[in-house]
Amino acid sequence: MAGISSLLSIGQSALSATQTSLQVTGNNISNVDTDGYSRQSVILNDGQYTNGAPGQLGSGVVAQEVVRSHDSYIEAQYLQKVSARDRYKALYGTLSSTQSVVNESITKGTNSALSTFFADWGTLSTNTDSSAARQTMLDDTQTLLTQFRSTAASLAQQKDSVNKAISDDVNTLNQLAKSIADINKQINETQVDGSNIPNGLYDERDAKIRDLASLLDVNVIDNGKGNVTVNTNAGQTIVDGSNAYEFKFEQGKTVRQLSVASITSGSNVQAYYSGNDSSEYTLKAVSSGAIGTSNAKFEVSLDGGKTWIKNATGSNATFQANGGTGKVHVGNLDIWFGSLADSTDASGTVNAGDTFTVVPKTSLYWYTSAGTPVNVTPQQYADGTDNATRLTGGALTGAFEFRDKDLGGYQNTLDAMVSTLVWETNRIQSQGAGLTPFTSVTGTYSVSDATEPLGGGASGLAFGSRLQSGASMMYVYDSSGKMVSNAAISINPKTDSLNDVVAKINTAFAGSLTASIVNNKLSIAAVGTGSFRFGSDSSGLYAALGVNTMLTGSNASDVALNSTVTTDTNKVCVGHVGSDGLLASGDNTTAKAMVALQTKDVDFYVAGKATASQTIGDYYSSFVGKIGSDTSSASYQSSYQTTLASQLEEQQLSASGVSLDEELTNLIKFQHSYQAAAKLISTADSLMETILGLKN
Repeated sequence: MAGISSLLSIGQSALSATQTSLQVTGNNISNVDTDGYSRQSVILNDGQYTNGAPGQLGSGVVAQEVVRSHDSYIEAQYLQKVSARDRYKALYGTLSSTQSVVNESITKGTNSALSTFFADWGTLSTNTDSSAARQTMLDDTQTLLTQFRSTAASLAQQKDSVNKAISDDVNTLNQLAKSIADINKQINETQVDGSNIPNGLYDERDAKIRDLASLLDVNVIDNGKGNVTVNTNAGQTIVDGSNAYEFKFEQGKTVRQLSVASITSGSNVQAYYSGNDSSEYTLKAVSSGAIGTSNAKFEVSLDGGKTWIKNATGSNATFQANGGTGKVHVGNLDIWFGSLADSTDASGTVNAGDTFTVVPKTSLYWYTSAGTPVNVTPQQYADGTDNATRLTGGALTGAFEFRDKDLGGYQNTLDAMVSTLVWETNRIQSQGAGLTPFTSVTGTYSVSDATEPLGGGASGLAFGSRLQSGASMMYVYDSSGKMVSNAAISINPKTDSLNDVVAKINTAFAGSLTASIVNNKLSIAAVGTGSFRFGSDSSGLYAALGVNTMLTGSNASDVALNSTVTTDTNKVCVGHVGSDGLLASGDNTTAKAMVALQTKDVDFYVAGKATASQTIGDYYSSFVGKIGSDTSSASYQSSYQTTLASQLEEQQLSASGVSLDEELTNLIKFQHSYQAAAKLISTADSLMETILGLKN
């Protein structure tokens, strides 16, 4: 009912609403520089109306609720760009540090050491008997090999650092997920629709989701209040309301996907491996058979089955591992089959279509509500596209991409270069002759099974795949240096084992040489006071077994000088054995071949990639160039994605950010409103006093 008391009530409601607006405005002003704060405002509604003689009359104003300004559509776009931005920021940061490892422009690097290595052989070719020239060559070679080992160690150290960073990020990820789930619970407990919105909790949740997007790609599904679900773009749930899901950074697991035949038979065959690699290995059986026979063959993919390792003819390469101890070398791993309970149990059978995914590295797993681990480690296919079922954004993706694709690729490339350098150097050296012959020698490369063909993966011979069918010459001398016998040892690497090689040498040189196997390595000794030399070798047998060689090891981390030449420089081969079985004075055939190696195109092998054929120097230069181009590309992407994210952040700030000019305007407006409401109450009071005065 209209009256003076109604005026007082209306004035009181105006004072209360305006005071609330002033408080919200003041809070906005005080939080103008607070990260993550969204501008707040008061929703004012008119009060209830009453029917009166002139018509309905209002009862004042009601401050219904305080709301925040926030554009969820822009925020969703921003989260995607944050993930892309921080993926490439992480990638660029790590690549920059790798670039400094192989920076050839600052100091004399590997290319310079390579040039010195070949120049030393040129000096030896004109000073064949010089002990000083031999020692200088060995010293400079040691410098080159030390650089290789140092680079390999630096890359390995970077890998350790990245793994530590990934582990820390995964811990942060799990903490954020739990925190978001807890905030969701608080929102549901606190919010009263239409009257009480916990804006601070909403801001806090948005800030933590942004932090989450910085680590991995996220997709937010908002069902209102605390009923928010945060998934990866691939669909793995990170947070579902008040429930958080866990991620673990742990040793990779081997997963079986069996064919119908194997499922029906209840197969318990499992794949096993030794070694480590930056790639995941997908093994697909292409023929059925017992794992202890040659019938069980499989193909190998390093990118989840998109592409398959090829052989020399360009078709898919097939491998076969016999039983628990019959390992086959594939890429950087030794692989074999056993049972689920026993890695040495070779009684099982694989069927065509059986697939085994081997993960020889620490990887990221998402654990479902049932506790089942799912591999979400970022993975790139051979064509450079992302595996969409894994993580594709955030700093974690950038770190994994660097560790597995880039750093792993650099390590493989460097190893391929060193492997080829070792092989080509030893191929030349092993067919040459030093100043003094051998009375005994033991190879530097061992086999894992002396009964397996040398050229097969099951033999375990580091350079077995480079062997060819051919003949290997040897010459035997008496105590006066006169040649007493010579013979060519013919081998077929597809059928001949180390046992066969020993038998052939003993047969060809019965009574003058004795061949045996010592620690799975070839050992040859002259009988009595005799001696022997090595000659032409079309098969590569001597280089593969490490006899009469200069270098040992097969990759950048273990390459070294053979102790045979470091303890006796006369064993450095500069010349070669002539047709008469003797070393001609001043012969420089081997030294010249070493010099020619500098400009010779040779083959480089990296598992999963096509064979590259170029000079050793050019291959190393392309390796350094690849690091530079990858760094430049990551820098561009980082800048580009940062710009896009910044644009979206500015759009969000225009909607949710605090403008001091606007808030000061509101402050003046609400101040005047408050004064007007106070004046209304003062007027009503005066009217009331007038009425009361009538009584007197």
